[in-house]
Amino acid sequence: MNTELIGQSWDKLADQQDAMVQTFYERLFEQHPNYKSLFPESMSRQMEKIVKTLTFVARVNAPEIVQTRLLKLGYKHRQYNLKREDFLNFKRVFLEVLGEYCSKHCPDVWTENCVQAWHKAFDEQIIPYLTQGLEQKMTHSEKMRIINMQTGAGNQLLGTVVSIKQDVLFAEVTLKLDGGDQIVALITAEALSKLGFTENSPAYALIRNSDVMLAHADTALTFSSRNHFCGKVIKTQSGAINAMVTLQLKSGNTFQALVSQKNITDLDIKEGEKMCAVFRATDVILAVEKGL
Repeated sequence: MNTELIGQSWDKLADQQDAMVQTFYERLFEQHPNYKSLFPESMSRQMEKIVKTLTFVARVNAPEIVQTRLLKLGYKHRQYNLKREDFLNFKRVFLEVLGEYCSKHCPDVWTENCVQAWHKAFDEQIIPYLTQGLEQKMTHSEKMRIINMQTGAGNQLLGTVVSIKQDVLFAEVTLKLDGGDQIVALITAEALSKLGFTENSPAYALIRNSDVMLAHADTALTFSSRNHFCGKVIKTQSGAINAMVTLQLKSGNTFQALVSQKNITDLDIKEGEKMCAVFRATDVILAVEKGL
């Protein structure tokens, strides 16, 4: 698939992209009026986001990014009972309008090879992955990739709520992970109400890797933090200033910590070393799945 030709044709329409999206969704709804129900509010804005996602993945030569974005987009539209034929309708109208705009504003790049590149992008990647997102339940690893892309949190762990202790202002929520590890999160009562979970509900714990502190497992220090997990360093990735350290617990769960190169040297952190990940309950963000 020639992603370079796809990128050239789309970039040439930089001044016309908004108008093209407007023409596209008007024609789509004209030919398929039933699709209007999918975009009840801010139709142009929603359609613009979809078009930008599709044009982005069509021009990117990175299979993992493409698959993740399209699976997410397909999964989000499961509630509308769409089928593969609906995506084919989308493709036909989109390429029809795109061809009209390119023929008028950048005929030099709208060649037969460029047309075929767009068709190939839809037929080999966009439609298959969108359809897969509709028809198949996402695996845990696929959901984790999406959460990472959406939040940027270095640590994403799925667990079950086993305890909720609430007062007027705050709630202490304990999440049990696979293998028996338990994470404690301190959130506001308002946030608890918004999330809407109860005991035995599934939830995600998100912790930024910069909020995770490392300490040697045999340290004489006692920490006030309720989140204290010890394991073995299985990977270190060093940069010019900071380093990423991955710690694996006996349960199999892992934590990543972003530390300075000075800490790597001072603490003598290396693979195989027994270390502990320590972080505050207030640094744990809880999230629930709603049509991910």
